[in-house]
Amino acid sequence: MPRSAIAWPTDKTYVFDDDGYRRLDSTTGGTEQTGAPFSNWPGLPGRPDAALLWGGGKAYFFFGPTYVRYDLTSDKVDPEYLPPSVPSTLAGGWPGLWPDGVDAAVNWGNGKCYFFRGGEYLRWDIVSDRADPGYPRPIAESWPGIWPEGVDAVLYQGGAKAYFFRGAEWRRFDLAADQVDAGGQASAFAPDPVPAGAVTAARHLTPAQANQVMADLVRRGLLSLSSRTPFVDGPPGSVAPRADARVVIEPTIVNGIAFTNVLNTAATLIDNVDQRMLVALYRFTRWINSSAPDVTTIRHKGIGHGGPNPKDCHNQGRAMDFSGVVGSLDGTGFGFTVADHWGNLPIAASGRRLDSADPTAHLLFATAFRFGVFECESNGIGPGNHWPQPELGGTGFVIYPDYGQEPLRSKHNDHVHMQIGVTQI
Repeated sequence: MPRSAIAWPTDKTYVFDDDGYRRLDSTTGGTEQTGAPFSNWPGLPGRPDAALLWGGGKAYFFFGPTYVRYDLTSDKVDPEYLPPSVPSTLAGGWPGLWPDGVDAAVNWGNGKCYFFRGGEYLRWDIVSDRADPGYPRPIAESWPGIWPEGVDAVLYQGGAKAYFFRGAEWRRFDLAADQVDAGGQASAFAPDPVPAGAVTAARHLTPAQANQVMADLVRRGLLSLSSRTPFVDGPPGSVAPRADARVVIEPTIVNGIAFTNVLNTAATLIDNVDQRMLVALYRFTRWINSSAPDVTTIRHKGIGHGGPNPKDCHNQGRAMDFSGVVGSLDGTGFGFTVADHWGNLPIAASGRRLDSADPTAHLLFATAFRFGVFECESNGIGPGNHWPQPELGGTGFVIYPDYGQEPLRSKHNDHVHMQIGVTQI
């Protein structure tokens, strides 16, 4: 019976039970290995109670009141979490979680993680690295069709569905419909296939992976391509546009959120977009709208174009200059710009302008920054990105009004720059 589960950026899914683990191919749903020993996970003391892919090349495994951090690159538990170090406790490292343990955990792919214990669940915010206010809450209150208590494991592989396990059963949860739509016996569990790269950071996607994620988004009606670069469906690897082509998004709506170019508000399309950046745009809409407030428009100063150098990441379709948001909170509309509600504010005692911002603007702009360092180039390029990721006020490839160095800080007083790949080819 499944006790924990996790999707890995290698397009593998792992389901742990009392005796070992099962490995599945996330892109087919097929089982590749069963009964594999926990010793294949160097440093894990045994079967985890819960498993959580965090991002930035790290995952967490939970064992009663303690936890360990796993490094995906070295494929082992980070040494500071192993003896002779004192065990890391939930009480010390995850304040707000139940200190004696969790039953299940999952990264929802939108800057939020969910933890389950007994008949309750808790939402964890990656941006602030803390439990959201107002939690825990009853499972029965917010998860239609899920058992009201006793969830053993939750799996999300980056697609349209998530999977919950209790005892010998599983139930499939449709994210768009926000309810259970199928179920079965855990012994015969086979998840729906997801495109390759579905939980891989946008900066690490290959063009072929981005092409398949793009195709999945178009099929699900989450964005549309223009007739200038029409989408023609086909088997994996055979859809059009090809993986090496830049695409045109029309209309400028992704996942229900409008993208408005403040330099050309009449624009009806976003052209010259690298497909890896297209995936990043979609994921950005999920992060920025993962909880209140409700964002309806993302403002930008350029996606697909910028500056005179044709080899620059903007002109290569691999960058975005995010400049603001429009939306509402509790029925009251707002419009925040990076310039007015961040870059032009007085410096707070912390040394950052953002700390002087309206709390809602602070939340949204901090979310944009954190999304950028999780999904776009962070403190390196591609494999050069490393842990720990930059904090606000630091440096790296996400550049913004509180950036840690001049002259880049002043040059980005009115936007947040995010990119995929090198700055110039």
